[in-house]
Amino acid sequence: MNRTIIKLNVLILLGFSLLACTAVIDDAKGLDERLAEYGYRPGQNVDQIHSYQITDWTYLDSRHLMFSNGRAEHYLISLQGPCAALRGSEILLFKTRTNSLSKFDELVVPEDGVAKHCSIESMSRLIRAE
Repeated sequence: MNRTIIKLNVLILLGFSLLACTAVIDDAKGLDERLAEYGYRPGQNVDQIHSYQITDWTYLDSRHLMFSNGRAEHYLISLQGPCAALRGSEILLFKTRTNSLSKFDELVVPEDGVAKHCSIESMSRLIRAE
């Protein structure tokens, strides 16, 4: 019986190791390369995004995400530090001080009933790569 438990634990460890390796490989890609995969490149930094409405968003890495708003504009959000909860989240919220999104606001990711707050470092408009 102890051998069965040991084998099971080894399998679990191997599974987690494979997941960790996948994350390392994903993080090895540069931000520009990830954006290019979606057909974009970074544009000019913006201080605020007025009347924003998130219609779609994409995880790029633990510090970056892109989203589109209701007016067919696409933006890159860079966070001050890693936000690990972002990777597996289906829900994305912003905590703002005004009706506009600014670099002084926070990204809020619900995680197991507890909200993870990640501060925004910068925002830029994305441009279609040609």
